[in-house]
Amino acid sequence: METRTSGSGRRLGETERRQRRHRAPSRPHRDKRWHISKRLLHDADLALTDRVAGCLVVLYGQPVSRITQLTTDKILAGAEERVQLQLGSRPVEIPEPLGSLFLELARSRQAFAVLGQNEPGPWLFPGGRAGQAMTASHLTVRLNRLGIRARASRNTALLDLAAQIPASVLSDVLGISITCAVAWSHDVGNTRLGYAADLARREFRKSE
Repeated sequence: METRTSGSGRRLGETERRQRRHRAPSRPHRDKRWHISKRLLHDADLALTDRVAGCLVVLYGQPVSRITQLTTDKILAGAEERVQLQLGSRPVEIPEPLGSLFLELARSRQAFAVLGQNEPGPWLFPGGRAGQAMTASHLTVRLNRLGIRARASRNTALLDLAAQIPASVLSDVLGISITCAVAWSHDVGNTRLGYAADLARREFRKSE
């Protein structure tokens, strides 16, 4: 069955549905994810920008287009000086050593191309022009050099997270729509949805 997406009116056909559906990540995919995340967390030879951005993709399923738009005020001080990051309506606690990497990046953020003394503005990932954020395409290239394919890594992260936590929580902490969170949970067979997610699931089923 085909449904129309809002706005553009583009039809979502069966081919696109099959592309969106995934199984729970296999052991090799999970192992690769944790190997990459371990390197990002502990390899001090890597650029701090790449370490933090890579972790946001690999561990928190964030798209590069959103990562580059993060501002420093999204980093919060939680209880007992624990670092929190505001990605959605509910801040997510960032464990160590990643929390310290976020704080270090916020303090030392520099433009990727230094043209004199560029003002980084509010961006956590400032770009080469004063006051502008890094472009998503440039960040994608940087991550590719580390062997991180942003879309595939994000999908693996979301599948893994969707298998562990209810869709409503996934939506709140990652800043994705409840409908999208339900779809990911549906793909991995996680039935712990929560009330708001249960309503979204009904709409999701209607569109199938």
